[in-house]
Amino acid sequence: MTPRTHTSLSPVLMASDPASQAAPEWIHLLPTANGPIQTDDNRGPYHVEDADAIIAASFADTDRLPIDQNHSTDLAAPKGLPSPASGWIVDMQARADGIWGRVEWTREGAAMVADRAYRAISPVVLHDKAKTIFAVLRASLVNRPNFKGLTALNSPQEETTMDNIAEALGLKAGASEEDILAAIASSKNKKPEGGAAMQASLQAANDAVTALQATVTEQATQINALTEGSARREAEAFVDQAIADKRAGLNASTRAHYVSMHMADATMAKTTIESLPKLGPSGMGGTPPAVLKEGEISLNASQVEAAKLLGIPTKDYTAQLKAEAEKEAS
Repeated sequence: MTPRTHTSLSPVLMASDPASQAAPEWIHLLPTANGPIQTDDNRGPYHVEDADAIIAASFADTDRLPIDQNHSTDLAAPKGLPSPASGWIVDMQARADGIWGRVEWTREGAAMVADRAYRAISPVVLHDKAKTIFAVLRASLVNRPNFKGLTALNSPQEETTMDNIAEALGLKAGASEEDILAAIASSKNKKPEGGAAMQASLQAANDAVTALQATVTEQATQINALTEGSARREAEAFVDQAIADKRAGLNASTRAHYVSMHMADATMAKTTIESLPKLGPSGMGGTPPAVLKEGEISLNASQVEAAKLLGIPTKDYTAQLKAEAEKEAS
């Protein structure tokens, strides 16, 4: 039997209603409109082969799945820290563009989403080594969307408009934007049977889709700008503090590199930077070397790493540390 593992997938943009500023009842959990789920961090692609089976498995042992904040159930709870639910997924639907979940928000969760404190959903799923998804275990409110090919932000009014356009073109409600555009393009190449009225209807549908695309693009651009700005401020603050702490290799010339690293993966950047030794007043590592017999000195692991980052041969670095040790001893 193929082993199954838990993975926290990349965030998915939430459907929301900018006009009403209310938390959405339905959220997009797994996007399938463009095939396998791709991710910016290269953990994908993930595969959704049977949406109905995924939904059934997700609710096999429970009638609701928790929505926490920043994956606190997986990261904070094991350490004994709080991981309260911000909402509960109580139902799922398989739609043309993937799996959606109906949410019963807590009062605090609804307020945070309505206030735009969080802009995205990141599901935690059960999958095998081939990254075929078998179930959604829970989800989390986050601010770093990472899925590729996601459905754009949709308000209830926009969804209704799309359904009306689909119906006018002879398509089923919930038809994808690609299907609607294809139907419009096909209709343009045919002679309208209804004369001027049919032509006017097709033109109106085309205009509505064009306007909808422009609105979605504008909303996505605004959200991406806000998210990037917040991530940059957080990254710059962390890197500037590391420079102030005199971490080896961090200075004005390398600042931009480490800021970009933090924006791409904050956890990896934090681990990397905090592993760098802090330099003392002389510019050398603050941890004293081990002194062997007859005044010999052996570099510890952090000092070897510091020598590499500073571009100093370990032999010269050892000699300099030995000289400093002898000076202090005298």
